[in-house]
Amino acid sequence: MTDPMLRAVLSDIGTINPFFAVESDLAGEGWVPIDGLWRRPELLAAEIADVRRRLAGRAQVPEDQVEPRVAASILYQGLASRLLSPVIAAALCHDRVPDPAALHWSPARTGPLVFALRDGPGLASPTAPARGRDGADLVSDHVITAVLAPIGEAIRAQVKVAPRLLWGNAASSLAGTVQQLAEARPGHAAAVMALATQLMNRPPLAGLGEFARPGATDARFFSRSTCCLYYRIPGCAKCGDCALLPARRTRPTSAR
Repeated sequence: MTDPMLRAVLSDIGTINPFFAVESDLAGEGWVPIDGLWRRPELLAAEIADVRRRLAGRAQVPEDQVEPRVAASILYQGLASRLLSPVIAAALCHDRVPDPAALHWSPARTGPLVFALRDGPGLASPTAPARGRDGADLVSDHVITAVLAPIGEAIRAQVKVAPRLLWGNAASSLAGTVQQLAEARPGHAAAVMALATQLMNRPPLAGLGEFARPGATDARFFSRSTCCLYYRIPGCAKCGDCALLPARRTRPTSAR
C-alpha cells in the first residue's frame, strides 16, 4: 500500500480536476508499468488507435478522416497533462510527489487513461521547490526527461510527427497545468508561475511558447509556437493557444 502521507497528498491534489488525479493503489488486474508506453510498441499503437477512434466519434466523421499523426499528437498532449499536473501540484503544495517511474496504467480499461501508483514511498522533494530550482529540476529530470522523452521517441517510431510538435504539446500542457493549479490554489500562484517560467526557459521546451499579460487584464495568457494539428480533423477548430492564430486571439491558459 502506498505511503499514507503520499495517499493524503494524492487525495488532496486529485480534487483539482481529473488531470491531477492519481490512484493511490493498484486495484484489479491488467495494470502495466508506465514504461510499457515505450517498451511495448503494440500497447502504444493501441492507445493511438483508441484516440483516433474517439476523435472521429467526437467530430462525427469516419475514422479514416483522422490522420494517425493527429491522434498521436493528441495522445501525447493528454499524457503530458496527466503526468505534469500531479507532480507539479504535489511538489508545490506538499513538497512530496508521486514518482512518475512508479506509475501504472491499464490498457484494458474502458474510458480515459488513468494512472495509479504502485506500492512505495513516492519521491520526496528535498527542499521547497517554490524557493529555488529544485522544483524545475525535479519536473525536468523525473517527468520530461525520464518519461515524456521516451514516450515521444516511441510515438515517432510509429507515426511521422515532428519532435518539436510533440514538445510544443508538452509546453501547452504545462501552461494548462500551472493555470489550473494557480486558480485552484491561489496561495501557490506565484510559485506555480515561477516554476513554469523556469521550465519554459530550458530545453526541450525553450522557444515553444510564452506567457503574456495582454492589455490591461491580469489573466496569464499563453501562446505556443507550434500546432497540435487538431484543426486538421474535419469540423474542428484551432486551439486557443495555437501558433496559427493571430497573437491577439491567444487564450488564457485556463481553457484546457
